Parts: sequence; structure tokens; C-alpha cells
Amino acid sequence: MNVELEALSEVMRKLQRDTVGDPIWIDEKGVFEYPEKSIEIVVILKLVRAVHGLHAMSLLCKSGLFIDMSAIWRCVNDCNNEVYFLLENYPNRSSNVEKFVKEFFSKTIDNYLSADEEPVLNKKILNAYARVLSGKEQDEEAKQTIYRIYKTNSGYIHASYAHIMEMFGGSSPSFNLSGIPSQVQVSNRMAIVEAARISIAQAIAFVAQKFGKWELYKDAKKCC
Repeated sequence: MNVELEALSEVMRKLQRDTVGDPIWIDEKGVFEYPEKSIEIVVILKLVRAVHGLHAMSLLCKSGLFIDMSAIWRCVNDCNNEVYFLLENYPNRSSNVEKFVKEFFSKTIDNYLSADEEPVLNKKILNAYARVLSGKEQDEEAKQTIYRIYKTNSGYIHASYAHIMEMFGGSSPSFNLSGIPSQVQVSNRMAIVEAARISIAQAIAFVAQKFGKWELYKDAKKCC
């Protein structure tokens, strides 16, 4: 898993540098930022966040911290879904895509709390992902599968009863506050990390194709 994840990370690094380059240092803020506010930058940053999350998922899984692993899985999936939503008809952009980009850049480091742009409804993002995934305008099976994953992962984010109770058990039953020690469970949950890795590799390939980066598209497909 580590080898495959690092290979994917290297493809992501190349895609970032080849498409949007590196952010610049803003001395008066003490931060790095991109001077432009383009859809390409939003897409690349969403993928950067997703790959970062994959590394965290792997580490948490190995430590038996499955609740937090799955909470990050929700974030990784959100980034994945948003990439397909943003590039569904690229280079054309719907009003919802324009709204998403505007809201994304409204939350800069220096005015985050004062930003008042409304986010795009998650339903529209998930529906766009379903259309791209299935190749159909309406595919209820694909849509319901995506919604089930989203709702399941939301339970980890919001600390629902059923999800918290997953922590309890073992030879000396407890809530395993420092992590579930079962190697069987680690192995089972690592399959989720692997599925997430493949999903993001496919998203990176999709983006490379949309941006005309054909060598990186081939490299990303090798990671799938």
C-alpha cells in the first residue's frame, strides 16, 4: 500500500506543478497563496487535499483508529465528488460551478469568518458525479450508491450512535480509546483505504485527461 500511495502522490505532485505551479509567498499575510482564482486551481487543491487524506487514512487505519479514518474518508470522497462536478462539462461551466469557485475563494485566510458566499447544495454535486460515473443523465442505481456512501460517512463526522458503538469490543470489552488492536479489523478496513486510493487515482486520471496532460493521465491510470 505504501508503494502504491507514494506513486500516486508523485503523479499528483507532477500534475500540480504542470497545471497550476506553486503558490507564491504573501509577505504581509505570512502565507502562501495563488494569485489567480481559477477553476483549475480549485480542482488541483481538492486533489491535493484528497491525497493528503489518503496518507492520514492509512496511518489511522494501521493504528486501529477507524472512526477517524472514516471521518477523513468522508472528506476524501467529498473532494473526489467535487472534482467531477467541477469538470463535468469543462471547459464550459454551469452557474453552479461558477458559484462553487466563487465560494471556495471567498474563504481566504484573512477574511474566512466574514465570508458570506453560499455553498452549492451537496445534492447537485453528488448528482453531477453520478452522471459522470454512469455516463447517463439519470441513473438511480449509481446515484443511490453514491448517496449511501455519503450518508454512512456522515455518521462518522457527526458522531452518531451506531458509528461510536463500532469502537466497543475485544477480548476485554471496552471502547478501545487508543485504537482497536485487532489485526483482522485493520486488514478489513485497509480495503477501504485501498478503494479510496483507487477512486482518487481515477479522479486524477480524469483531471489529467480534461487538462490535456496525457503522459500524467497514463501515469495515473497505472495507479488505478
